[in-house]
Amino acid sequence: MSRTQTGDDLRGAMGKDSHGVVTAANAARLGVRGLGVDVRAALEQVRCAWEPVPPTLLGLAVAGVAAWGLWSFAEETADHIVYGLGAVALALVAVAVAVVSLAAFAVWLSLRRVQAQVPATLMVEIETTTSFRCPSLRYWPLVQVLVDWIDPAEMAVVTEADGGGLIERVTPRGRGSYEHVVRRFTVRDIFGFASISFRRTWAHQVRVVPAVGRADTTLAVRRATSEGWSHPSGKPVGELVEMRRYTYGDPMRLVVWKTFARDRNLMVREPERAIAPRPAMVGFFVAAEGDEPSACTARLFLEQGLLGQDFVFAADGAPRPTSNAAEALEQVIRSRAHRDAQGAGLAGLARAVDRSRLDSLVIFAPGVDGPWVDAVLAVRRRLPLPPMVVLTVDGRLATEPRTRLQRWLWERDEGTHPTLRDLPSIYDRLEAAQVDLRVIHRPSGRRLGAAEVDALRGA
Repeated sequence: MSRTQTGDDLRGAMGKDSHGVVTAANAARLGVRGLGVDVRAALEQVRCAWEPVPPTLLGLAVAGVAAWGLWSFAEETADHIVYGLGAVALALVAVAVAVVSLAAFAVWLSLRRVQAQVPATLMVEIETTTSFRCPSLRYWPLVQVLVDWIDPAEMAVVTEADGGGLIERVTPRGRGSYEHVVRRFTVRDIFGFASISFRRTWAHQVRVVPAVGRADTTLAVRRATSEGWSHPSGKPVGELVEMRRYTYGDPMRLVVWKTFARDRNLMVREPERAIAPRPAMVGFFVAAEGDEPSACTARLFLEQGLLGQDFVFAADGAPRPTSNAAEALEQVIRSRAHRDAQGAGLAGLARAVDRSRLDSLVIFAPGVDGPWVDAVLAVRRRLPLPPMVVLTVDGRLATEPRTRLQRWLWERDEGTHPTLRDLPSIYDRLEAAQVDLRVIHRPSGRRLGAAEVDALRGA
């Protein structure tokens, strides 16, 4: 889901069940979820507006209570202890605000001419140490410096002190292609009374590629493995079934010695003229929520040549199909920005590619249910042969059994990965349409059978 998606968009996108039917339960659920999205968006706007303001909510609360105790309660009761505590608390908040403001200004000055210093290519789930260094302000009293990324958003950042600076290690959580790097620097005191955040933007291209997938290649693809068909205009690439008279220079291993022994004519074998088949693999990547595991599998197929040499590939959001592995991987990376497509590009691929090649269509799909299932079924009805759908799921297969109270309170186990929760329903719908379905478990790289899918029902 996009970070800018509103509650109304959420209600419109999720107002139906997997069969497109609006239900009362879905409507009630949508009202709560849509309200939650609106509230989170409003809170995020307030938080962004409050970033350059030094006092935190805790600091304002402490200052307010201290001021009330100092000028109201202490004067009425002549309680010198409350008077002293109030004065100390106010002074502590004031010192924290002053120190944090000066420290934030010092950090801002030190970063004016610093470059982004991020590798041009990162990999999902692989920790990388960047060359970026931020001042740690270790000699400043009561001050901490924190660094996180705003864009790319799906980036886990860890900093640690190294001399007088902070070194940065980043771990991408999702693929993508970005033109800018936006970091947020937060300077705060150790008590939490004051905090100032500011953002710095660098024009720097960053490409986050999917992780390297693991999969049993024997499940991979149906290839065109026939040796061709005879045709007089073809090339001599068929079986050695034709014969002609021996000429000088022919290899002796092709001589038909039985014919020579029978009639003393020296004959040699030669291949028949045939048209060799092209590997007619057509691949399509479905961009949707939960598609990171399937992106890993798509990368595996492309880099290991499992789609053959003469493949055609497209991803949601791509302007046209491609037969180049590097371009195909780039389409997978950029498809993250088109997750709302949900397989909408599949119909366009079917129109752009010769119908005979669609007999070997391979669809890389996520394990999260969505409108993409209907798009696959619509293409299935137009094809003479069912496509191969490669579902890639993530998470632990073995989960702890839930008690009867847990099953009564919660319909689903929230500890189960979303791709595993939705897998049984997707499996049933695609199997009913007689789709050639392959399910890959990304962490182990093995194919899941029907028994393992059945074990996930009710998870």
